[in-house]
Amino acid sequence: MDLILAALGASVVLESSSSAVSSSPSVSIQVSSSSSTSLSLPVRRAVLLLVLHRLLRLGAHENAEFVSSLLNQKDQTPAQVDTLELPVSLSPADQVTLTSVPFQLLAEAVLAVGGACALLPIADAVAAVTCETLRADSAAFEAEFVDVARPHRGIVTSAQNLRLMLDGSKFVNSLKEGATEVAAVRCIPQYHGPARDAVLVAYKTVEAEINGATADSAVVKRAGASIHPQALKTALSATTEAIHVLLQGSVNRLHVLDSGVPDAPNTTSVIELVEATAAALSRELEPSFKFFEDEEAQLKLRLAEKNAKAQEAAAKAAAAAAKEDEKLAAMPEAQRNKILEKRRKKLEKQKEKESAKKSSKDELKIGLGSLALRQHLQALGGAWQNCVQSAAFDLRASSLSQFLDELFVRLGSGGARRKPKIAKGSQDFLPHQMALREKIFNKIRMVFKRHAGVEIETPVFELKETLTGKYGEDSKLIYDLADQGGELLALRYDLTVPFARFMALHSPGNIKRYHIARVYRRDNPQMARGRFREFYQCDFDVAGTYAPMLPDAEVLSIGIEVLQQFPELGPVKVKLSHRLLLDAILAICGVPADKFRTTCSAIDKLDKEPWADVRREMVEEKDIPAEVADRIEPFVCKVGSPRELHAQLMKEGIFGDNVNARRAMDDLALLFDYLGAMDVLDFISFDLSLARGLDYYTGLIYEFVLTSPEHHVGSIAAGGRYDNLVGMFSATDQQIPCVGVSLGIERIFGILQAHAEKQAANVTPPSQVLVASTGSALLLPRLELCKQLWVSNISAEVMQTENPKFIKQLHYALERGTPFMVVIGEDELAKGVVKVKDMLSKDEVTVPRSELVNELLRRGCPTTSTLNI
Repeated sequence: MDLILAALGASVVLESSSSAVSSSPSVSIQVSSSSSTSLSLPVRRAVLLLVLHRLLRLGAHENAEFVSSLLNQKDQTPAQVDTLELPVSLSPADQVTLTSVPFQLLAEAVLAVGGACALLPIADAVAAVTCETLRADSAAFEAEFVDVARPHRGIVTSAQNLRLMLDGSKFVNSLKEGATEVAAVRCIPQYHGPARDAVLVAYKTVEAEINGATADSAVVKRAGASIHPQALKTALSATTEAIHVLLQGSVNRLHVLDSGVPDAPNTTSVIELVEATAAALSRELEPSFKFFEDEEAQLKLRLAEKNAKAQEAAAKAAAAAAKEDEKLAAMPEAQRNKILEKRRKKLEKQKEKESAKKSSKDELKIGLGSLALRQHLQALGGAWQNCVQSAAFDLRASSLSQFLDELFVRLGSGGARRKPKIAKGSQDFLPHQMALREKIFNKIRMVFKRHAGVEIETPVFELKETLTGKYGEDSKLIYDLADQGGELLALRYDLTVPFARFMALHSPGNIKRYHIARVYRRDNPQMARGRFREFYQCDFDVAGTYAPMLPDAEVLSIGIEVLQQFPELGPVKVKLSHRLLLDAILAICGVPADKFRTTCSAIDKLDKEPWADVRREMVEEKDIPAEVADRIEPFVCKVGSPRELHAQLMKEGIFGDNVNARRAMDDLALLFDYLGAMDVLDFISFDLSLARGLDYYTGLIYEFVLTSPEHHVGSIAAGGRYDNLVGMFSATDQQIPCVGVSLGIERIFGILQAHAEKQAANVTPPSQVLVASTGSALLLPRLELCKQLWVSNISAEVMQTENPKFIKQLHYALERGTPFMVVIGEDELAKGVVKVKDMLSKDEVTVPRSELVNELLRRGCPTTSTLNI
C-alpha cells in the first residue's frame, strides 16, 4: 500500500451524499467519476483511508456505522462506498493502519509531503518564467558553475530545470545590469535545491514508515513494527521548513517584479501553508504572462508595420516592373530571356532571405520550457490560475506537476532543438579508437600472463561500507548510488579494495591476479591530462605468503615491462619509497601520529609544488607547527639512485634507532638486489618525498612517471604493499600480505592515439574479405562462402543487399580498405571454383573452393584467433 500517493490528490471539498455530514472538513478529497478510473488502486485506497479518517472526525453516528461496516467488510465493498466513487475495499493492513496508528499525524504528513513534492517542479518552472520577465542573467544556473561550485543533488537538479525552461530564450541575458544582482533571482538553485532535498528525504521517510508498518512479512510480524510518531514529526518539520523556503522565495521574486505581494499566511497548518505557496506561485505567473502578452502585442504591431511597408514597396516594385516589361517587350528574345532569368534568381534569393528573417524574428522567442508551460495553461482559458493554485493536491494524471515532470524529462532527454550530450568526465570511443584500445589491452594481458597471472572480475559497485575509510582524503570522490533495494552502495573507486574484499570472501590462497575494468571517481575532470570520472585501470597484484620483497620486485618489473611495450611513451622513471620510512621521518620530526596521513598528503605534492607552498599548507591547513615542518624538509628533499642514496642514508644515520626505519632500509636493500637481478634497477629513483595518499599502504610505495618533456600527464601507474587491507574484511582478522601495481590506461591511450594520428597509421579494416558476385540470385552461395571463412576464423562479409552490382561491391571493398575479395559467378558456381582478388597487388587467381582458405592464408590474410597486438 502506498499511502504517500494520496497527497497528490487530496485537493478540494469532500462532497458526500450522507446527510450526517453537516460540515465540510478543512482538508478533503474530491475524485470525480471521470478521473477515478485513471487512478491506480493504491492511490484510491489511500484516498479512501483519508476520507474515512475525516468521516470519523465528524463524529456523527451514521458515519461511525458506515466506517465500522467498511472496516469489518471481508470480501466486498459496501454499497455506500460507491457514493464516494472509490470502488475499493480495505485490506487487513489498511484496517490496522487506520485503527492503530496516529492517523491524524499520518494524514497530515502524507498530505504535506505529497503537496510539497508536487510544488517542487512548479516552483522551478515559475521561477524560470520570472527570470525571463526580469531579463535575468542565467550564468549562475550554468552547469559549469553549479556542478563545480555547488555539486549538491538538489541544487544541480533545480539549476538543470531552470536551464531547460530557459533554453532558447532571447530575454534572459539581454541586460548588462539589472535584476540579476538580486539574490532572490540569482540564487534560485541555492534555496530551491536544499528545499528539494529536504522534501524528497521526508517523502522517503514517510513512504518507508507506511509501507514498513503494513508489510505482510514474517520479519515485520515478528518485530511488531509500527509507525513511530517521531519519524512522521521529523519528516513533517523538515517539509514545513522547505515549504516556507519555497513560499518566501516566490514572495521575494514578487517584490522584484513589483507586483502585488500576498499577505503572510496566519496559520499553523502545514496544509494551508502548501495552499498559500501554490497561490503565491500562481500570482507570480500573472505579471510574467502579462509581460509575454505585451511582448506578443508589440511584435504583432511591428509585423503589421513591416507588412504595410512591404505592401507599399511591392506596389512600387510592381509599377517599376510594368515599365520594365514595356522595355523588355521591345528587346530581342535572347536578351529578354537572359534578363528574366537574372530577375528570377534575384527574386528567389530575396525570398530565401525574407523567409530566414521571418523564422528568426517573427515569433516570440521565449524559452522552450516557458513556451510549453504557457501553451499548457493557455489551453485552460481563464481557469489557469485555479489550475496552479490547486496543483499541490491534484490526483489526476493531467496535473500541472505531472505535466512539468514529464516536460523536464522530455527536454532533458534531447528535445527537438537540443543537442545530445555526454556526461562530464566520460567519453565515447569510435571503432578505430576501440581497435587501438584492443591492441593496448592485449599487450598488457600478454605481459600479465607471462608472469603467471590469472584474471578475476568483481562487481562494478560495492557496499558503501566496503569502500568507506580506505582512501583517506580521497573518500569524498566516491560515487554513491541511490539504491532502491535497501542497501547503501557505491561505485568502485579502484580495483584494489574490491580485490581485498574478494580475498577475504573466497580465500583462494597464494594468487597472482590481474584485473582490467572501469573505475569511477567524482573528481574534477581534466580531459587533456587524462583525468576522467570513468576510466579503465589495469591491475596486477600478488597476494599470499612469499619470500620477503620478491613479489614487490616482480610487480615493479611487470609495471616496467608493460610500459616498455609502448615505445611511443618514451623513457619511464619509477619513483620509489617506503611507507614505514616516511612514518619514521614524521615521528622523528615531531609530527603527532594522528596527523601522519594528512601531512603525507601535503608532502605528496612536492612533485608539483615548491617546498614553500607545501610548508604553507602544512602550517596553515594541517596545523603542523612551523618548526616541525622545517625539520621535515631535509628528509623529504632527498632523491637519488637507489643504492647510492641508500648507502648515504645508512652512513649519515639520520634515522637513529628508529625500528621502523631500520626495517624499511633492510627491505629496500633486499629489493634493490632483486631489481638488479631482473635488470630494471636503472629505472628506479629512490625518492623520500613520495607519499601515496591512500590509507591502506603499509610498506613499499611507487609511482611510474614519463620523463619525456612532450608528455605532461603526471603519474601513469602506481602501487605499493598493503598487508593489512584484507584483514579489514575478514571475520577472523586474518591478514594476507599483498602488493600490486595499477596502470592508468586512459593516459597511455591518449598518448598512443595522438602518436597514431600524427603518423597517419593505417586502420585495420573491419573485415579481411568481401564475398562478391558477378551475377544475380547468388546471395545464398555468397553466404555459404562466408560461413566457410567464418569457420576458419577469417573475418568476412557480404554487402547486405540481394543483387548488388559488381561495381558497387568493388567500390564498397575499396572504401572500407578490405584487403581481399572472393568473387563467384554462374560459371564459378558450376565449376566449383572461386576467384581470389588481392586488392593491394591487383593480382587475381582462380582456386577450387576447397583451397580458398589456404590461398587466403598463403597471401597473409590474418585470422581472428590471433590476438590483435
